[in-house]
Amino acid sequence: MAVEGVDKEALSSICVNLCKGACCDPWWGIVEYAVTKHNGLSGLKEFKGELSDGIRKRAERIKSRYVTGENPPRHLFKDPQRCNVTVESIRINGSTLLINLRAMFAFRCVFLSPEKTCLIHPAIINTDIRPARCSFLGSGGARPGTEGYCRIIDAAVKSSGGEREIIKAAELERKTSETYYGGGFSTIEEASDRIIGEIQRYCSENAPYLTQTAMVAKAPGRNAPCFCGSGKKYKKCHGK
Repeated sequence: MAVEGVDKEALSSICVNLCKGACCDPWWGIVEYAVTKHNGLSGLKEFKGELSDGIRKRAERIKSRYVTGENPPRHLFKDPQRCNVTVESIRINGSTLLINLRAMFAFRCVFLSPEKTCLIHPAIINTDIRPARCSFLGSGGARPGTEGYCRIIDAAVKSSGGEREIIKAAELERKTSETYYGGGFSTIEEASDRIIGEIQRYCSENAPYLTQTAMVAKAPGRNAPCFCGSGKKYKKCHGK
């Protein structure tokens, strides 16, 4: 079946012969989600524990989804080698922080050989036992920002299989992956520390009243408006 000038067999050959694990070594699991932090920056130690638990659960969720289509199935991943979590945005509502996070996990696929060949690729074993998400990656019709999009396959489609363009796209994929890998951490706890640091810096610059020291130093009279901006009197808000 032709896909915009490049047939399906050719696309498989690109993954095995030209890509050489550019998008699988490591394989990146990416998830975006939101967390809520109440009471300003108080209780950061407990909040760090909540962050770590949330990151760990999402890594486990990804691991559980990637299994072969065999009976019994085999898992593709063990624990991630690196964890890169960034704060995408923060919104403040009184003393509550609404935080959007982006977690990236660098996994090593157990079916990727030392020579960077996918040992369960259909171009090698003549059947597809890969997880649906793996087999969908590189779909010829996928567009940037959509599920299944692959820069390398996109380059192959646009250049009608031109090897030079495919190799350039694979090199870009590797460099991008190396950048994310270098910015990550070997433990989830280190990633949580980074998030805490980013939140503290944001509050220091945009909402200093949320820091514990500022909250104590600026504590108003009991009948004065609360420092958090809720509109309530201090005695009925943070002064309880």
